[in-house]
Amino acid sequence: MTTFAVPRPTVARTAVTAAGLAGAVASAALISGWFLQADIAQVETARAPVVVVANLIAGLSFAVLAVSLPLLGPTTRLPRWSLTLAGLACAFIAVPAWTHGTVVAHLAGKVGASEFDALGETDFPLLLLVLPMVLLSIAAFGTLAVVGWRRHAMSRGASVLLIVAAVASLMVGTFAPLGVLAGLALAWTAHTVRPVPEA
Repeated sequence: MTTFAVPRPTVARTAVTAAGLAGAVASAALISGWFLQADIAQVETARAPVVVVANLIAGLSFAVLAVSLPLLGPTTRLPRWSLTLAGLACAFIAVPAWTHGTVVAHLAGKVGASEFDALGETDFPLLLLVLPMVLLSIAAFGTLAVVGWRRHAMSRGASVLLIVAAVASLMVGTFAPLGVLAGLALAWTAHTVRPVPEA
């Protein structure tokens, strides 16, 4: 019986591309939900099934990106350290997405509208939750874009989109816009990344 092993670069590229696209679509669904449910109380929006599912999909997608990105390193022109840093940024994007889909949705079912609104007011401890995501996204996506551009390791468009994602991470308080841009940029990166030349 003959078995065929799929090369790891193909699996890693497929995983990054699929997870990036899924994370971008889920994040876009969250953004559209804000506009479609603008007249509904925040407590109702937080526990709406569509919002919960979109948050969970975004969280899982960025968790897959966190694990899969470093696997692209050994066979591409991108250095493994830059992909690992980008993976770490994706892990910190996954944290608030998963938290909104689980903990926040649970709290929305247990407290009233006014109490839920008070819990969501931005203060210093809440900013500390998103600060690692912001700082790592700026450093990781900016570095990956510059390294990829200088080494001609991926498409120029993917590099530019990674820079835009790094700048978008400054939108403190929400991960969804960053999720759309980072997901698309990383999927584009995986699709266009150039392999290491064979000896």
